Amino acid sequence: MAKKSRKKSAAKAKKTSKKSAKKTSKKKVVAKRKKARKAKSRSFGARVSGAYRAVVDTIEGTDKLRNKLEQPGTSESE
Repeated sequence: MAKKSRKKSAAKAKKTSKKSAKKTSKKKVVAKRKKARKAKSRSFGARVSGAYRAVVDTIEGTDKLRNKLEQPGTSESE
């Protein structure tokens, strides 16, 4: 006849359930990280295009600010 296995004590049962809960939560976090990394990856062309747009927007913003402070057509030499 096969030997019967004993039941685990309440404390041991809690420990094992906590371990399994930690393992599943780690898997979920890893899965979320992988999704975020995939979303971040951009092609080289997209990066260059984004950098170019940032520079152009900054220049245009500076130009608008300069025109707001001193209207075009007026100079300091007059």
